[in-house]
Amino acid sequence: MIGVFSVTNLTKHTALGTRAHFFNVKNKTVGKAFSVSLVFAGAAHMRRLNSAYRNKSYTPNVLAFRLAKNDGEIFICPTVAAREARAEGIALSERIAYLVIHGLLHLKVYAHGATMTQSEKRLCKIFKLQQLDTTHRGAKNLLRN
Repeated sequence: MIGVFSVTNLTKHTALGTRAHFFNVKNKTVGKAFSVSLVFAGAAHMRRLNSAYRNKSYTPNVLAFRLAKNDGEIFICPTVAAREARAEGIALSERIAYLVIHGLLHLKVYAHGATMTQSEKRLCKIFKLQQLDTTHRGAKNLLRN
């Protein structure tokens, strides 16, 4: 069975990456059977989600919600991702691709730590992403090999 994959952009940002690329990343990360809804949302929307579901008051760059065994939703804030991409000196599309990987690993029930970091490094290498990991507020871990 092939899972459903959808991309919804609720923002004015346009240079976020292609559906085909995200679909390939999804299949390599969580498998073909997993259904994923990828949503690009504005800062206010992301802050509300973070407050409602995590009791946090800041605007996150990515949120992942596992809805069922093979089903989940990833929300990405392009505004935060764009700021991070500028700070890292990389393209927004590359930052977004990394955040998709990070969110997908959360859907696979990976928690932050060494195993998740190793998986991120492996996937970034596969997809030729060389960037800094600033997923966690204040963290700056080099993902380059």
